[in-house]
Amino acid sequence: MKRKEFRELIPVEEARRIINNLQVRPEKENSALENVYGKILAEEIVTEINVPPFPRATMDGYAVRAEDTYACSEKEPVKLKLLGNIPAGSDASFKVSAGETVEIATGAPIPEGADAVVMVEYTSEENGTVLISTPVNGGENIMKTGSDIRKGERVLRRGRKLGTREIGVLASIGKKEVPVLRLPVGIISTGNELVNPGEKLASGKVYDANSYTLYAGVRECGSFPLHYGVLKDDEIVTRKVLETAVSDCALILTSGSTSSGAGDIMYRIIDEVGETLAHGVNIKPGKPIVIGIIKGVPIIGLPGNPTSALMIFNEFVAPLLRKSLGAEAGIQKKEAGILGRTLRSEGRQQLLPVGLVRGRVYPADRGSGAITSLSKADGFIEIPPETEYMEAGTPVEVTLFGEVEKPDLLIAGGFCPGIDVLENLSRLRFRTLYTGSSGGFSAIAAGTADIAGVNMPSKNPESREEGLQEEIRYNVLKIENMGISEVILVKGYRREIGLLVQQNSPVSGLEDLPGKKLVNRNRGSGTRALLELKIEQLAEKKGISKKEFTDSIPGYDSGAKSEIAVCEAVLSGKADAGVGLRTSAERNGLKFVKFAEEEYDFLIRKEVLDIPEVQKFLQTLNSPEFASKLPSGLQVYERTGEIISY
Repeated sequence: MKRKEFRELIPVEEARRIINNLQVRPEKENSALENVYGKILAEEIVTEINVPPFPRATMDGYAVRAEDTYACSEKEPVKLKLLGNIPAGSDASFKVSAGETVEIATGAPIPEGADAVVMVEYTSEENGTVLISTPVNGGENIMKTGSDIRKGERVLRRGRKLGTREIGVLASIGKKEVPVLRLPVGIISTGNELVNPGEKLASGKVYDANSYTLYAGVRECGSFPLHYGVLKDDEIVTRKVLETAVSDCALILTSGSTSSGAGDIMYRIIDEVGETLAHGVNIKPGKPIVIGIIKGVPIIGLPGNPTSALMIFNEFVAPLLRKSLGAEAGIQKKEAGILGRTLRSEGRQQLLPVGLVRGRVYPADRGSGAITSLSKADGFIEIPPETEYMEAGTPVEVTLFGEVEKPDLLIAGGFCPGIDVLENLSRLRFRTLYTGSSGGFSAIAAGTADIAGVNMPSKNPESREEGLQEEIRYNVLKIENMGISEVILVKGYRREIGLLVQQNSPVSGLEDLPGKKLVNRNRGSGTRALLELKIEQLAEKKGISKKEFTDSIPGYDSGAKSEIAVCEAVLSGKADAGVGLRTSAERNGLKFVKFAEEEYDFLIRKEVLDIPEVQKFLQTLNSPEFASKLPSGLQVYERTGEIISY
């Protein structure tokens, strides 16, 4: 048979363009949790429960009221009456009052009335009395409800490849069936010289390596490989197998029989039953590549040489699979980095989970028992026992957790659903630390975050002249008061803030709060600071002091750390009203009573301003698509994107 020469070799970028334009469509399916390892999430996973679902002890010891221990010491221990014992998993009911305690095991629920746990090492027991020799603070040795994962939190993003850490998170929130993407990829090896591993190797034969390396590569990308075996260079048999593969698969990969030799038949079959888009790429190794379509199903013919086939797979096919699944996974075992913040060791051999953001390394440990310590980590650093202190800027080596999806930006500050919209539209990966606005300012001042989302209001001193209404300004006065420099403040968008109440609540404004139990936000939160200012203005109108007004509101001094906690308190009837966003009210079926609009801005360190990731962030913030995708209660305005330099 006459040999057919290669068509004109196309440039690598042209081959990449052709392959990237191939329509490879995955299917969505629900898979049992035990079968999802290596698969790609089809939907965002939002937890419907808190983890832990109840406050639990993190140490063996005694549950106490912290105030009962304040005056104790080794010489003068406090004596508490022992009510009983709560083992892990127990539903025993106790109420701890002044002068009482309950023995408790690690993981057991904290009894009513107790707010701390004294470690057993600092206690002794005599005739039904427990002697406490060390004081504890409120919350000590307790993991609070939702302190690991909060109800309503997005724990995993669509397109995330599911590994051991992610499966642990899914199990911890009770997911039995998981929505995943199924992208079936057919794998066909051709060649008269090939035999399967395990068979006898006759003269002139070689073992088929490509089927197995490609099978592993496809699985590594989160796709579903279908192996059609080794085919001889027989055109009739090959046509039949291809016909079956076309009906089963979203993409077909072949290896071998792509050159222009007399026995190479793959390109001819594609020509006859489908459409050839390219035959031959100007790359070494890997020149004999065929790209085509048969009945709407893309087919890529890889070289028969195992090294060439794998290199071409990694260069062209793997990115196509990941893009089609919305996943971006890379493999690297170790990576050098620089500590982004100072660390103190525990004085013993320590493997510390860490996250990587553009070469900077940050601790990802969220405390004992927190599964998200791993889900938020990219790897770990090993700290030897003799090291007690590691300064920011210290070079470290990170051992990666297999395939990692490293974030592009580290964002601290106040929670906002608009950040999820920015992440989705920009196609960047954010590592978000919801520390409240005050924590965001501190993270920028310390250089430990790239961007902070902030919404801290202050009264403008320039508007206090007689006859002028006091003006509220956002974030600028905080920057000036903290002396933060070499930063820019990018104006973001406006958010509706109000009271979150039950649908049948008579509360219609701030003036109705006296006598109603309020769940407030934590100190350092911009939302709480705004409420303070609005109540101050209202009290002034009523001719009373702010303290007199707030003293009439039970729970005003409370401090929920998240809007989810606020919503849960109102929904459960533990509070009559809370403070938060319209978005949070609508998502939780609560009535929203608006009392203000606030400005949510972004504080950015100048040293990262020109990096591509930050520029992409800013482009997305200013895009019409972002404006149209914001949830209810959030809206851009005339100052969105405005930059103030410091």
